[in-house]
Amino acid sequence: MWGSSDEVLRVPSRACGLLGLFLALGCNVYDASLIDDGSAGVPNRPPASTSSPDDAESLVFGLNDIFLRQSAETAARIGIDLDATATTGRDDATCQPPTVDGEVVGQAVVDGSKGIDNAIGTTLLPTTGSALPCLEDNLALTQGRGIGTVLLWVRHWNGQPNDASVTAMLTTAVDGTSADPSLVGFADSDPLNLVYLSGSQDVEAPEPAWDGKDSWFLDPIDFSAGPTGRASLELPKAEQVDAYVSYGRLVVPLMNGTEFKLIAGDGTLTSDGAMTVTVNGGVIMGDIHDDRTRLEHGLFAGRFSLEKLGEATPQIGMCSINATVIETLFGQFADIHQFPEHDGTGAECDAFSVGVTFNGVAGQIAGIAAFSRPQLAPCAQQTESIETDRCCPSQWLAGRTRFETCDTREKIVKAARFDTLPSSIQVPVPEPEIR
Repeated sequence: MWGSSDEVLRVPSRACGLLGLFLALGCNVYDASLIDDGSAGVPNRPPASTSSPDDAESLVFGLNDIFLRQSAETAARIGIDLDATATTGRDDATCQPPTVDGEVVGQAVVDGSKGIDNAIGTTLLPTTGSALPCLEDNLALTQGRGIGTVLLWVRHWNGQPNDASVTAMLTTAVDGTSADPSLVGFADSDPLNLVYLSGSQDVEAPEPAWDGKDSWFLDPIDFSAGPTGRASLELPKAEQVDAYVSYGRLVVPLMNGTEFKLIAGDGTLTSDGAMTVTVNGGVIMGDIHDDRTRLEHGLFAGRFSLEKLGEATPQIGMCSINATVIETLFGQFADIHQFPEHDGTGAECDAFSVGVTFNGVAGQIAGIAAFSRPQLAPCAQQTESIETDRCCPSQWLAGRTRFETCDTREKIVKAARFDTLPSSIQVPVPEPEIR
């Protein structure tokens, strides 16, 4: 399904990553007692007898339909019970409300259905949607074009509805294409965008078709170097090795430090940015379709610390939201501790619970790109506020015209790119069917 290490090295070697919202992993596996109790939609791990060291089937899914336009109502149904507690108020919370200069500023964040924890869906995402109205659309656009597309790679599967042990990895594509991977690569003059290797190498490869046959070239930052000194598919830096499949539902318990990296833009607009959601203790889930072409009802859930949130907001152009604002304005809605082992110890709440939905479409790994896409940093050199980007389908559907919102050459090009996305890439992203 993907090339060998030699084939990867044979490829000569298309710009960058937001919710670049949600991939490196850390140390402690999420508490199995919280994953395996079947709460809030997380199925139990099947018996060990369903798995074998000889299991060798693999799948790779490019993620799309990443849904950010959450409201308090939808957020209450998106996520899992991270702290094994159905919080109804301050008295039964698993951490103490945050304080600033010794004064309590926090308030209890009531859990959703079945104890679902998703404070970020009730607070930050609605704020982000108001301040950055095209954020979700831009994310769908770049993911759909193959620019920094998030991939979920599943290996060592038995191919059956139940498997007690599989390996999973979150990574990103530098670029993707619907073309034959043997005909395309990265030119010396443009090491980030795929071109046809024949002739002058100035003909861009077609973008992904999202038909189950696309090829992805992975980010070398997610792989260690092999004997040749180049990144090797055989040496992923961070794998979730304790995953399983239960009645066709893939369940990936997340280790501390798991990153969900997303890109919203290609750097042509000042508002283009990237965001990395780094979580501790959580899960990725999704239903593997019977024909293995799709991953449905996907969910990414975990604990996102106030510190990491402060690092992430400037990446998406929210330049005025500094550490103090995070601590005082958003910090009052912190509902959980960043580390699962501190639940119930009296520690102060210092993190948001997170729940984000997605879907996936199968493809193949063609190799590893020679270079990572450069980091987008919209706030890095801004002396004034960034102009709000309204050149996107969500704004047009809300009554604004393309002429009003796409008033520069760069924005006109961007609007055309929305038009050329495959019909399977829906913008605005439809509200998910929540299981």
